[in-house]
Amino acid sequence: MQKFINLYAILAIALWSVGGPLWAEPQSIKIGVVGPLSAKSSEDMGLSIVGGAKVFLSDINTTGGIMGRPIELVIRDDQAKPEVGVAIARELVEKEKVVAVVGFANTGVALPSSKVLQEARIPLIVSGATGATITRSFMPPAYPVSYVFRTSASDELQPVVILDDVIDRRKLGRIALLHDESPYGQFGRQSVLAELERRKLKPVTVASFKVGETDMRAQLQQVKESGADVIVMYCLGADAATLIKSAEKVNLKLPMVGPWTLSQKTFIDQAGKSAEGARTSVTFIESELSSIKSQFSLNYRKINKVSRIPSAVAAAQTYDALRLISLAIFQANSTEGPQIQAALENLQYQTSSTVVSRYARPFTKTDHEAVAGNMVIMGEIRNGQVVYAYKEDASSSVIMRTKAHAR
Repeated sequence: MQKFINLYAILAIALWSVGGPLWAEPQSIKIGVVGPLSAKSSEDMGLSIVGGAKVFLSDINTTGGIMGRPIELVIRDDQAKPEVGVAIARELVEKEKVVAVVGFANTGVALPSSKVLQEARIPLIVSGATGATITRSFMPPAYPVSYVFRTSASDELQPVVILDDVIDRRKLGRIALLHDESPYGQFGRQSVLAELERRKLKPVTVASFKVGETDMRAQLQQVKESGADVIVMYCLGADAATLIKSAEKVNLKLPMVGPWTLSQKTFIDQAGKSAEGARTSVTFIESELSSIKSQFSLNYRKINKVSRIPSAVAAAQTYDALRLISLAIFQANSTEGPQIQAALENLQYQTSSTVVSRYARPFTKTDHEAVAGNMVIMGEIRNGQVVYAYKEDASSSVIMRTKAHAR
């Protein structure tokens, strides 16, 4: 009898040393989540990227994870600094062994960090940064296969929606363009000017300012002298608040329109009453009536213990990015980067639980942008929150705006 006991003990030790106990939990699948959590200019986006990822984590692990394995989020703060983002990307690849990454809020951080993940063949879905060059930089012929995808509305789309609103719907044609001097602001300026040129129009004036600049009287005087009837701005939320309050102080009362950064808590809180009526191009509104969208907002607030989402757009786009990655892993039946990448380019399943859109083949070999122009709508700040600028958009909010099926 003692011999049998000893034999079982030896066998158990051998099995433990080779692969761990037979009753061990399935190994988790690691996905990196990166955003600026401690940068005042960008923390709304960073906190919301992480917050949206936590909603996904709760949903996916409650239903058994992927391939019977739980998901583990590896969350990192890039501090809105390019060098920190690059270091984090390397850590996620070399130390954490993540199978994919989502996030990045700032174009200047996303670009160099994307290169690290591209060269490591780890799929990245950018869910915040909108610089059009991010995805374009890694498409063929620059690289034979691109590992960089996006679920945010690029700065090739947002200016189109903004100018559709300003020029076509509100009949405002004397446009003053103000932008910050960050990569985000510079790329935004280029995109707005390109769209104006396509329409055979020119702005009446263009002026720039440094990130964090507090005295914008010179730029606003330039706007006054130009005879502009609307200001289009491209900058982060805090600077947009400074700009809009400064305009009020010098008695410059013009409609203000900008990209999705104007939908964020920092802009709305810092601008206060001055923000009323400002318009912003967004893919998601926290007060959406759709049951799935409103449930996401409720879950976000409950899981993250907040009363409002700092950047509802960043939160929703991150949730969707993680849903698409989970489908790709399931379809590929693999956690290897090349297999996940190939599945993302040819997803066979239409999503049923995403919140910005219902995606049917959101990506192809030649298109790594999940968001199309019809999925971007105009929001307006009213009573301190983002609502639909147009009744018809609000009326159709229960219907998912979807990208045309890619062929």
